Amino acid sequence: MSNDFSTNAVSRRTLMQLAGVSGLGLASPVLLAACAHTSTPNYEAARQEAQTAAQEVLRLGSATALGFALVSAERMVWADSYGYADLPTQQAPSATTMFGIGSTSKMFATVAVMQLVEQGRVELDAPLLRYLPTFRMLDARYTAITVRMLLNHSSGFPGTIYRSIFTTRPASGYAEQVLAALAQERLKAAPGYMSVYCNDGFTLIELLVREVTGKRYADYVQSAILDPLGMQHSAFTGAPFAPGSYATAYRAGVAQPQEFVGAQASGGLYTNPTDMAAFARIFLNGGALGSTRILSAASLQTMAVDQTLGTFNPAKSMAWSYGLGWDSVHEAGLQAVGVQAWTKGGDSNFYGAELIVAPDDGLAVMVMGTQGAGFNHNVLAQRVLLRALAEKGRIAAFPAPLPPLASPVATVPAGISEAVEGVYATYASVAQVRKDSDGSLITLRLGPDGFGPGIAPLRYRSDGWFTADSTPLSSYRAVREGTRQYLVQRAAAGVGHYLEQQAYMERVQAPGTPLSAAWGKRVGSSWLLVNESPDSHVDQILGTRRFSLVAIPELPGLVIAWQSGDTPAPIVLDPTASDTTARMMLVIPAMNGRDLNDLDVVNQGGEEWLRWGDSLHRPQATVPLLHANASSTVSIGAEGFAEWRSVQAGAAPVQITLSGASAWRLYDPDFHCIASGTASGQTSLPAGAGLAYLLLFGAANTSATVTLG
Repeated sequence: MSNDFSTNAVSRRTLMQLAGVSGLGLASPVLLAACAHTSTPNYEAARQEAQTAAQEVLRLGSATALGFALVSAERMVWADSYGYADLPTQQAPSATTMFGIGSTSKMFATVAVMQLVEQGRVELDAPLLRYLPTFRMLDARYTAITVRMLLNHSSGFPGTIYRSIFTTRPASGYAEQVLAALAQERLKAAPGYMSVYCNDGFTLIELLVREVTGKRYADYVQSAILDPLGMQHSAFTGAPFAPGSYATAYRAGVAQPQEFVGAQASGGLYTNPTDMAAFARIFLNGGALGSTRILSAASLQTMAVDQTLGTFNPAKSMAWSYGLGWDSVHEAGLQAVGVQAWTKGGDSNFYGAELIVAPDDGLAVMVMGTQGAGFNHNVLAQRVLLRALAEKGRIAAFPAPLPPLASPVATVPAGISEAVEGVYATYASVAQVRKDSDGSLITLRLGPDGFGPGIAPLRYRSDGWFTADSTPLSSYRAVREGTRQYLVQRAAAGVGHYLEQQAYMERVQAPGTPLSAAWGKRVGSSWLLVNESPDSHVDQILGTRRFSLVAIPELPGLVIAWQSGDTPAPIVLDPTASDTTARMMLVIPAMNGRDLNDLDVVNQGGEEWLRWGDSLHRPQATVPLLHANASSTVSIGAEGFAEWRSVQAGAAPVQITLSGASAWRLYDPDFHCIASGTASGQTSLPAGAGLAYLLLFGAANTSATVTLG
């Protein structure tokens, strides 16, 4: 996720500190002693690489605080932090300052499962139903889902239940919510058919651990992993952390509240570089840290087997060669220089992290920081580890970027350009590829107003790829797998020293028949979310409150669902089989086919509501209009759904007074939040603001009062 924080909000003194003074050397006494031995690298060049990388990121405003750790099999070599854990006080991160590590938390879930496998309490290839007998889905194939499939992303689950996954206050029961949501969902592919990134699979690991051990997931990980490794400053977000114990996240220079992650096994751990150094070292020592054994060496090797081999995979990606837990057991940046490595990264709304382990070379690096995906933590971790390997003499030198040269332009073979033409989609974007008169390809991106300019013209090259002159290291080609066609993307990655490919988009096969009358009536309408928590970060940051359906002439017979937010995302759906369900239709492994859902029409009080995953939306067209110069009572129903009301601002401003709601938000006609509050409050709409929308939260069977003046 992008962020808006910039160094304009940072003082001159801050910039001076970012240039070097703010790097806190957290080296252990072991390191200080080891530095005297010339036979062992002190990895100071790697440390300088981390400082340089941190300086670059902080100056760009992509993060406000960063932490690094480099470890060998024998010791934590060094751990440093940069920037500020708190901007107003200019408090630098300490050795114990915690960061959220997002999906890097999945490694702890995997280790927990492997411990239970070693104890004979879980079998990787046993049906999940053996351990979660209440697990159900609408798709009968769910009975074939195994424990292994949760860990290697091949379960076939739609993706992620985002409702209330990130909140501003502790919230329990998220894993149970996911279990209940899956009972209303279907699979996107047969279990084991392909591996496509899926958070919900790891969320169910929480319930599996609880069923098998009788302990809450967080308690099990604490007693079986964190405590034995001495990770005293690592914790899940079950309760608020003490002020100053974690790095505050900022957006546009504004401090954000603590982020609570409902999906604990999938992304809920907070930790620090020093603690993570202990965890990283078990992967360099056959599963042990000193005399403390966490896993067997055999279990580590099981985790490191490429699970994507033999599965549906039209374009093998080294970056997403999933192991058990690992994003890749062939880390592409290290493999490019002949080094075997495993990697796991993660992002939440506010934090990002990366763990890379080079097991044969006895080194591992951990990077973490604020601002989520605002910085590329994988590249930062690669930089540090590549520099360390060069210091060690394992590689000849730190790799240089590839020269920005495309292959020569070549004559397009007959039919190639025409074969590539079509409309393609990922889980969150749609593009059209057209053949130009000279055989080059023109790409257009779908926006709210139709297809518009996308990538620069792509010309056919002697290597068989289409490449734009302006981006010589970014290329595309089409491949077919059975009846499906994919646009494969190849681009420079890491520090620019290698090319990485992935199945980027799937060509959409439209039925070409008219929409049914039922779906035709829904096109052009919008629905508003009613069952998100008022404490949701997703709502507050992305503004994902509106859901719209459109049809485009390029895809006759299909519908496009648009989710509003900072970056509206179009999702292609197939409604041909049912007047009440539009089915997800993309089959893309790795990352670009993640987070899909069927769209179900449900009857709610005589109205057509929409369910996407377990997010429920009511029609925007039937939102009641509040009367001017009057008080209105708004009742919250037995389901506890939030209530929407509209407010019209004409020639005069409108004063709005609220009482009785647990929380409220006011949106402008484009659904940007312009005011919010809790309990009682006042706000106003300026003259000429148009039709605004008021969202009221409250407990079931309560009411709120809204007065317009």
